Amino acid sequence: MKLQLEKLDSIIEEEKITSIILTGPDNIEYFLGVRTIADSPLLLHYEKKGEPKLYVPLLEYYRIRDYLENTNVKVFAVSKSLKPSDASVVDKSFKEIISSFSKEDKIGYDKEYASPLTTYVLSALDDKIVDISKHISKYRMIKEDWEIENIKKAVTITSKGILEMVNNLSENITETELSGFFEFRVRRAGVDEYAFPPLVLFKPNNSYPHHLPTSNRLGKRNLVLVDVGVKYGGRCSDLTRMIIWGRKNKEELITIEAVNEAIDNVIDAGQPGMKASELAEIAIKTLEKYGLSEKFIHGLGHGFGILVHEPPYIRTGSETVLEPGMVFTVEPGVYFAGKYGVRIEEDVLVTKKGLKVLSKELKRVFVT
Repeated sequence: MKLQLEKLDSIIEEEKITSIILTGPDNIEYFLGVRTIADSPLLLHYEKKGEPKLYVPLLEYYRIRDYLENTNVKVFAVSKSLKPSDASVVDKSFKEIISSFSKEDKIGYDKEYASPLTTYVLSALDDKIVDISKHISKYRMIKEDWEIENIKKAVTITSKGILEMVNNLSENITETELSGFFEFRVRRAGVDEYAFPPLVLFKPNNSYPHHLPTSNRLGKRNLVLVDVGVKYGGRCSDLTRMIIWGRKNKEELITIEAVNEAIDNVIDAGQPGMKASELAEIAIKTLEKYGLSEKFIHGLGHGFGILVHEPPYIRTGSETVLEPGMVFTVEPGVYFAGKYGVRIEEDVLVTKKGLKVLSKELKRVFVT
């Protein structure tokens, strides 16, 4: 991970603003390359080609200061009580620091990104704010080469974790126990953070798009949905695969066939210049042939990078135009509440020639 402050310079120049304030933890992680914690208040103040100032809670100060030691970012601990002699402490609250920027004329702010400090910023600086969220989203959507390489590595590690689960299936294993095989395998590969908590679901839990693993046991016959991802070098992966355990069920096989066909049709048709909504419509029309479109109750996919869910969002109504460098999931799903669900998810990269599947080395459906 690396500093990407030149992108902030470009935003300042384009919007003709005096400075930028970022409080979204994922944006601070993106531009500074430092690992953040979502519920921790952070504030980056940046003036063009100036000295970036990052304000953090005291308990985060030393870790972030040491990480950014060889950069030009100045890190300050925000504390009105504890003031260690070896820390650069600001004797103000975050609210007071934010209010001090009111003397500036026009301030860029990541208004659409969630933050513990958003309310303070909007109340203190509302008439001075220029929302730069669209600029930031654009940068984050178009991945650089090093980001793509880290995503590929994350996909490879995730794939090996899925294979570990497939190889350790047994009648008495539970969803949570099977999740542990994935976690053990990817930790051994050097992963220190998951993209999200692993979803390992047997019937009927996989009939709900989001359901955490339980003590539900596999039994002699089942259908397993595995939705997992890791972070490698600060960038995520996100894969879903199906495992047929025991005797096959005709209805389930038809559903799997429909979902697979929807994925193939989307990938074959996808090209730069298309709207994201066009891809979603292709998947919906494919499932319509099978009478399953009403059971497809979520978007077709989403971008991922710093976070596992971020723009572009591949769904009906989206006006986002596909561009080379975008990375997103293609994950049609069909769900029969209380019975079973099928979702298969590929990670794809938009290239000049179309959609390149980054996860193609891992087969979509395992039969055991």
